[in-house]
Amino acid sequence: MSSSQEPDLQNSGIYRVIRILFGADLVIGLALAAIGYWVLEAPPLWIVGLGLAAVGLLMLWLFPLLMRRSAERGRNNPGS
Repeated sequence: MSSSQEPDLQNSGIYRVIRILFGADLVIGLALAAIGYWVLEAPPLWIVGLGLAAVGLLMLWLFPLLMRRSAERGRNNPGS
């Protein structure tokens, strides 16, 4: 199959949904951290919120990198 016929995975619906979920994870984590720090003054809540935000940020960064590597491997090795 030629490269012009291959679907663009970064514009596919599932890719966008995954990115939205990781972004929501980041936002929810930051909100939990803010509420835990300023409103409830509960250190365990803001630590968990920061951890959740860190995971969301890491996945937002890592997922496109893995998608690109997978796409490059598929282009370089079309038989597998």
